[in-house]
Amino acid sequence: MLQPMKQNVDSENVAHSWITESRGCVRVSSPSEKRGETVRVRSVGICDTDIEYATVLMDSLNHKGRDEIRAYVFSDRDALRKYLEKNDLDIVLFGEEKEEPGVRSVFLSDNPDYKDTSVSESRVIFKYQSVSIIFSELQKLLSPAEISVRKRCRFIGVYSPLGRCGKTRLAMALAAMDEVRGGLYIGLENYSGAGEIPCTDVFYLVKQRSGEITRALESAVIRKGDLCFLYASGTYMDSRDVQASDIEWLNQELAGSGRFSTVCYDIGSAAIEDLEILKNFDLLYIPILPDSVSEMKLTLFRKMVRSMGLGEEIARAIEIEVPDAEPDSPEMIRAIVNSSRRQVF
Repeated sequence: MLQPMKQNVDSENVAHSWITESRGCVRVSSPSEKRGETVRVRSVGICDTDIEYATVLMDSLNHKGRDEIRAYVFSDRDALRKYLEKNDLDIVLFGEEKEEPGVRSVFLSDNPDYKDTSVSESRVIFKYQSVSIIFSELQKLLSPAEISVRKRCRFIGVYSPLGRCGKTRLAMALAAMDEVRGGLYIGLENYSGAGEIPCTDVFYLVKQRSGEITRALESAVIRKGDLCFLYASGTYMDSRDVQASDIEWLNQELAGSGRFSTVCYDIGSAAIEDLEILKNFDLLYIPILPDSVSEMKLTLFRKMVRSMGLGEEIARAIEIEVPDAEPDSPEMIRAIVNSSRRQVF
């Protein structure tokens, strides 16, 4: 079994604190950081009812990989979910064979001959072996080659020149339908009706191509149930100067994190000046309305987009009449599943 490494741990470089949650706790042991260097530190969670084992593993990993890994201990999944509401983890080691939606899961098995029969992207690590071996296994799982497999992330845009067409409900539904690693809803509305304080510094950091963007996103993303939200703007004035290259860069950062397999942007008609942004999505949904006035507006919109040289991109769009239903309702899901790709030009 793992043994405490008290004799090797520099007390100045390892700080301990307990954070009490509703029905559990998370223990944090922070590794040292290299001064003057920007180091991509991977966040690793350990969720095991055997707190003594988990704490020793946390301290050992933080000591051995102090410039590569920051480990956290969670006594139960409720504490983990509470933490994930405002923070991010690259990977979580679980003491039970059950994946957690929206986070990369690895099973800590007490059987050295255990064979991984789980679905999705779970991995198995034998828990009662040397820290060096466990650390090496984590390095492989967190290596660029391994992460590149997880970079498969689908980016969806929801945009319409019409108002009151169900755009926001559709965007939430599309993000929530992800059953792989979970979806992220990004609000770029004309006026946010979410009641949340928008993280307006996200696009400032995007504009700067700042290395702090990962940390900013970790604190700005809010989890509600199985869906994560990022309210990046409160009004259209917060995002008007965002360009297509900015969204492209943000998408690369989100894909590189490997946390989400679907990211859905809810874009207000006045929230962007650069319609080239619409090129940055794998899928583009355009909510429509069946009345004659709305059809006239859509016709003008199509002509304008074609004149801007975006006809080929928008031709791939999926036009959909959004039902008056909640995002997670069977009616909404049926409408999305049954929506057909339609040439809009």
